[in-house]
Amino acid sequence: MSKIVSFLLLLFFFLGCEDKHFSKIYDTSIEGKRVDKLRISTVDPELYKIVSKALKEQEIKIDNNAALTLEAESQKYAKHCNNPLTCSYDATYDGYMKIRLMRQMHPLYMIQQDYHGELNPEILASLIARMYDDLDLKK
Repeated sequence: MSKIVSFLLLLFFFLGCEDKHFSKIYDTSIEGKRVDKLRISTVDPELYKIVSKALKEQEIKIDNNAALTLEAESQKYAKHCNNPLTCSYDATYDGYMKIRLMRQMHPLYMIQQDYHGELNPEILASLIARMYDDLDLKK
């Protein structure tokens, strides 16, 4: 029994968790639909710039009257020895990026990914691409 446990731990150690993300589909009514315009909701002006650039690269129009809203949130953890978020089991990640696709106040989809270092546009682009894949959205 201990050999099996040792093998599994060793396998986990070598494979690791490269792409730490969590996603959830709340409402399947959006699956397979075309999303060509979105409203952006975020409190961070810098994040707004990153989101709008990523959407433009995906040829998605930004429209404040769109029926769907893309909420974006990014959090950077303070690095000090008494912060349980940076001193926990996997302290190599020190921030996260989350996007939610909403229809009015009704969540349709959410994806979150941890990151290390600085938030960059590639993280957001990968989350948007994964959202399109998960929901089988048309471009």
